[in-house]
Amino acid sequence: MRYHPFARLLPALAALLLAGCSVMGGSGGPAPAEDPRIGAPPSEGPPVRRDLKYVVIDVDVNELRFMDGEQVLWRAPVGTGTGFRLTTNSGRDWQFNTPSGTMYVQYKEQNPTWFIPDWWFIENKRPIPPQGSPERKQEGGLGAAAVYLGNELAIHGTDKPELLGRRVSHGCIRLSNANALRLFHNVQIGTPVVIVGRAPVLGEQPDSVAAYTRQARRVPTPPNPLARVGTAALLTRLDRELAAPDTSHAWVNTAHTLLERGLGEDAAALRGLLQRAGQGRAGVRREEYATFVADAFSRGSLRVVVSLNRISEAARERAASAIVEATMEMWHGGLDEPTAPWPTRRLPKTRLGPEGQAGWEAVAAAETAYRDRYRARSASAGAR
Repeated sequence: MRYHPFARLLPALAALLLAGCSVMGGSGGPAPAEDPRIGAPPSEGPPVRRDLKYVVIDVDVNELRFMDGEQVLWRAPVGTGTGFRLTTNSGRDWQFNTPSGTMYVQYKEQNPTWFIPDWWFIENKRPIPPQGSPERKQEGGLGAAAVYLGNELAIHGTDKPELLGRRVSHGCIRLSNANALRLFHNVQIGTPVVIVGRAPVLGEQPDSVAAYTRQARRVPTPPNPLARVGTAALLTRLDRELAAPDTSHAWVNTAHTLLERGLGEDAAALRGLLQRAGQGRAGVRREEYATFVADAFSRGSLRVVVSLNRISEAARERAASAIVEATMEMWHGGLDEPTAPWPTRRLPKTRLGPEGQAGWEAVAAAETAYRDRYRARSASAGAR
């Protein structure tokens, strides 16, 4: 999987992935070879670097872990595949297990629509409608957000959080809606997802299991309790939550609410989110907060560089550094590959007027600093 080719294929890819949840560079001389992210040959899926950010799904204990190197930034229970098989008299069959191996985020979406696959109609003893039928379209069937991995596999929300921590799905990985939104902001296209453990491979699925795992009804998204809170009050709330002990994750929904407003018409919300990047004590929360501002940049590059232009120089530099660090630490390929997701590649400087120049240049400077830092580290490792 490459970064930019998928960006061009997103509309077609989204329709394919929603079919169901079952499983059938810098200037100068050559870079030091010791750092595999610099000068690495192109690949469809770069090897996972254990010192960068990635996602682990452990099917043995039904848990998701968002990793920063060997450190767990957060963990949550998930639902994984039952392992049962569904067969028909005509010879069609599905094995509802969650596969092991390394996959890469190909697409992500808030409030996704589920296009119901054939197996759901078969296990519910209903006629199979033609492709494109309105009967196949299920709003709310995948929860608040989904991260698609390909092969009809996704990590998505659920309306049955009481079943998490168990093998209850048709192969996809289910999260609570709150954590599905959290993961949506954390990852980017190309982020590795490593599925470990031994998934069960069982016999024919009993009817009782089909009823137990069923998920195909309209599930209205619960209202966000912060939707009616003003932006200034939300920013005050965010400051308080960011200062709380690292075990608290109350800040996540506050940051989510501000981010979505900021990508809309609320410039003050976006500026406030950017101003708080890189502040406070270093640690788990700062690392994860950086993924939120990187997500803002990936989804609204122009709005972000203009907002960067309108905050103080010190805050601009902190936010630009957070954007670059979080973006590039999701990328496990070579830094000089043409598909490496350097943020400035999303937004050529020539597209900007005077209002975005300072923001763009801050991001470009952060990219140079990041590249130089990793080159120096590779050279140091080679000298030892």
